[in-house]
Amino acid sequence: MVISGYYGFHNCGDEAILYAMLRALRDLIPGLEVTVLSKEPGYTAREFGVCSIPRDNPRQVLKALQAADMLISGGGGLLQDVTSHRSLIYYLGIVSMAKLLGKPVFFYAQGIGPVNSPIGRAMVRLVANRVNTITVRDPDSKDELVALGVTRPRVYVTADPVLGLEPVLIDSKKGRDILTALGVSGRPVAGISVRPWRGLEGYKKVVAKIADDLTADGWQVLLVPMHYPGDVGSCREVAALMCGRPFFLEGKVEYKDLLSVAANLDLAVGMRLHFLIFCAIFGVPVIGIPYDPKVNSFLQSMGLFTGLNAENLEYDELSFTVKQVLNNREKISAGLRERVAFLRKEALRNALLAAELLQSV
Repeated sequence: MVISGYYGFHNCGDEAILYAMLRALRDLIPGLEVTVLSKEPGYTAREFGVCSIPRDNPRQVLKALQAADMLISGGGGLLQDVTSHRSLIYYLGIVSMAKLLGKPVFFYAQGIGPVNSPIGRAMVRLVANRVNTITVRDPDSKDELVALGVTRPRVYVTADPVLGLEPVLIDSKKGRDILTALGVSGRPVAGISVRPWRGLEGYKKVVAKIADDLTADGWQVLLVPMHYPGDVGSCREVAALMCGRPFFLEGKVEYKDLLSVAANLDLAVGMRLHFLIFCAIFGVPVIGIPYDPKVNSFLQSMGLFTGLNAENLEYDELSFTVKQVLNNREKISAGLRERVAFLRKEALRNALLAAELLQSV
């Protein structure tokens, strides 16, 4: 099969999606041969043990699709036009190419939308109605497809592929070693992860003040860029706004290392969806600062507070939320473990449905 997604960009969330997808698919399909479309094919091939080709080389993509039995599009939030139309055009173009070649197409745990432009909505409706099987990672994505006019095939609500990872697969000792090398001691550690968003600065000041509050209460604060180098600048700005001195995961850190670090955190405050997912897998109490509906959807699925927003974040409301979480850490952690155990089955159902489609070819 060919897999199309946001791979080879060193976004730890997307690389973890690919890792989780491949583990689940290989468990179900012996001898599976995979070609991944990637921004950096050499890295993807080495890291994941797959064939990988440049995602922007039409000739090679066409050749790979011709040789494939199936295309998987996903996972992640591929179909949206918030950043630009280019994402929609690219991913729907790959799907259209596969369908023109007569290949079955599987949407794998996609997060759909927002798709706001009339032309974007028409494109998604036209292409998605011709896909063979669709799974989405949250109910909001299914609602978005319905609103877009996608009436076939049946849409299954599952869960993000990363939630399918068993905690025992992650070497937590490696994370401890990384923290020790940074100088982190045995006191509680709060991981904080921010990203740039629409040129806004206010949320960084609020997060920096919260980080100082945690430091004053005896916590160690670790700033965690999830996308290198995209998030590094924003994390550095938070560090510069703090009175205290945080620890910082500088340089390019791979997704497995970030997973192992997440296993050693005691609290997580973050914007990116997969930072929150990484931590929730290990029962780490999380506080999300949503910038995109997908973050709120995840928080809702975890039974967590959803009242914050990066675009109008206030210190008082974030401070109140942090105090509430700290006062209920054990209860929240237990609830997360229980909820993740349920969603793990849903995440693995993506691979089961993909295997069924492949076997029907």
